[in-house]
Amino acid sequence: MATIFQTPEWEKFKLKTGWQKSWRVFDILVLEKKIPLLGSMLYAPMATRDQTRLATQKIFLDQINKIATAEGAFFFRLESSDAISEAGSLQLEATSYRKAFEEMQPEHTLLIDLSKSESDILGEMKQKGRYNIKIAGKHGVKVSTGEVKDFYQLYQAMAKRQKITYRNENYFQKLVDILGEKDYARVFVAKTGQQSVVSSQQNDTANRKPQTANRILASAIVVFYQDVATYLFGGSSDEDRQFMAPYKLQFEAMREAKKRGCRHYDMFGIAPNDDPKHPWAGVTRFKRQFGGEEFTALGSWDIIFSPIKYQIFKLAEKVRR
Repeated sequence: MATIFQTPEWEKFKLKTGWQKSWRVFDILVLEKKIPLLGSMLYAPMATRDQTRLATQKIFLDQINKIATAEGAFFFRLESSDAISEAGSLQLEATSYRKAFEEMQPEHTLLIDLSKSESDILGEMKQKGRYNIKIAGKHGVKVSTGEVKDFYQLYQAMAKRQKITYRNENYFQKLVDILGEKDYARVFVAKTGQQSVVSSQQNDTANRKPQTANRILASAIVVFYQDVATYLFGGSSDEDRQFMAPYKLQFEAMREAKKRGCRHYDMFGIAPNDDPKHPWAGVTRFKRQFGGEEFTALGSWDIIFSPIKYQIFKLAEKVRR
């Protein structure tokens, strides 16, 4: 599949958000990030199948070694979006690559087939997914284009509720600004419809309160590139969850992707083997309501230039996470 992560726009975005240098090594994007006290790491994000094959060739590996020597890099990470296979793994293992101890981008995901009719897409969802989309419609939830500030308020609040680390608003603004130059990125928001009255307890007049129209209940940043739409980031309100706004938002994003000619909608990250203890267990249950086929990529593979520095970095990353 096509990958936004190897485009000049993604390169520009990464150089604005913490990565110091970049190269095009036989058209494979390679980024550099400085690691305090250790040197730097080199990283090729989400390489395609053809790029993954090229990255195992001596002509490519020689260039990576030259860059690593000049820059003081202690390892190079190749991230492959190619489907996992024994042949692919063996090909990487036959060179200097070893499976990385962590992933930069998700290697397990769900792909919704947008080449099917809208009714078939709905029909292949879980019953609960279809039902919740209808519920959102009955509540008058509307989905439209929003702004980064709309997304960030929900994203930040959700991250704090779940007690997980989160990025600053400027990161997302740069993402949308840079990728938006070619209409690759869009912020979606799901809002309440016309003003209504709801109660926390049925038939309890004292607890009835008006709900203001156009309140944002859910938001997402979706990236469109060639034939793939990718749900990169999302956030939702902890209030009025009965409106099922995130379900309506995802379906409308799929409709927009289909209108643009995309063949797949990538949910971008699920817990492997539905691990209930995985940090993504909750969001995985949500994503699975939309159906789709599970896809596992080859993921991240490292070439280690300094084993000692690499081990120090590995320990530091485990402590940080």
